[in-house]
Amino acid sequence: MSTTVSRQRCAPGVAVKPAGAETVVACYDFFDCVLPECGLLDMTEGMYYGDRSTPYEQAQQNQIRWLLDQVACGPGTRLLDIGCGNGTLLEAARQREAEPIGITISPPQVERCRARGLDVRLLDYRQIPDEWNERFDAIVANGSIEHFVKPADVAADRADEIYRELFEICHRIIDPASPSRRFATTTIHLHSGTPPLEPEDVLAGPMSFRWGTPKFHYALLQRGFCGFPPSVGQLQRCAEPHFSPAVEVDGTQDYHWTSEEACRRAWQGLWRWKTGPKVWRLLLGHFLRHPRHTAAMFFCLFFAQSWQWQFRGADPPTRLLRQIWDWQPAG
Repeated sequence: MSTTVSRQRCAPGVAVKPAGAETVVACYDFFDCVLPECGLLDMTEGMYYGDRSTPYEQAQQNQIRWLLDQVACGPGTRLLDIGCGNGTLLEAARQREAEPIGITISPPQVERCRARGLDVRLLDYRQIPDEWNERFDAIVANGSIEHFVKPADVAADRADEIYRELFEICHRIIDPASPSRRFATTTIHLHSGTPPLEPEDVLAGPMSFRWGTPKFHYALLQRGFCGFPPSVGQLQRCAEPHFSPAVEVDGTQDYHWTSEEACRRAWQGLWRWKTGPKVWRLLLGHFLRHPRHTAAMFFCLFFAQSWQWQFRGADPPTRLLRQIWDWQPAG
């Protein structure tokens, strides 16, 4: 997406789909066919505090609580959740008597959130209107940023521009008089210790590469999830001068445990007599709408295990970083 298009404004509740949005929406629609029937709301990482015996649901609540604490979310806090998913963080913020708003490019997510009384808009963050300037005390983007840059953007040397624009937008919609003025992010990053990843690698078909190699896995992840994660340090470079880093926590081990448990439960749910028939029926509907995407996701999660692969090992190829950013005055 060019800079001219990305800076267009539209009314809240109206989404202009960015490039690759269909794949991202289909990705979350796929999860919604499987995860709820297995007792899971989403695959966002949790916080285990080094104890793998921590229940999956508790770990996810731990992370939500940590993020809300970091942005000082309390009664009356005006909070924006960018890429709000099915609203788990919004629910927690509402329980704190905050005033949360979520945005997503997924129509089904909007419907599910609104059915629970949550204020969620069908809106791409790049189309946040000027009417929202200085409206919020704090912003959270929990697991959405790795979708924002596509391989074509990297090939055209636009990645930094897109991340800078994200921080510019968040800067203008935070109230300078707020006591919080924080932006909390959790984002998958490409690890500098791994071989360089080129855009053409992830755009090629997975079978262009030897089974199990990094290029094979990244190409398969692109087919299912869409996006080109930032490299470690890239967001910090692009945040200047609008935000300065305040807190950084490596959550890679947490995401490893979360992903393994979520995929384990999902696989079991496919074959249990109480859940399997409904899950397969929902997956059939998804397959009829998105045949290639359904096949890619199924293969990625349950056979090649590419999603889990990126967090495995003593030196995994990606890093999950929880980062808290402090708003800085303009100029």
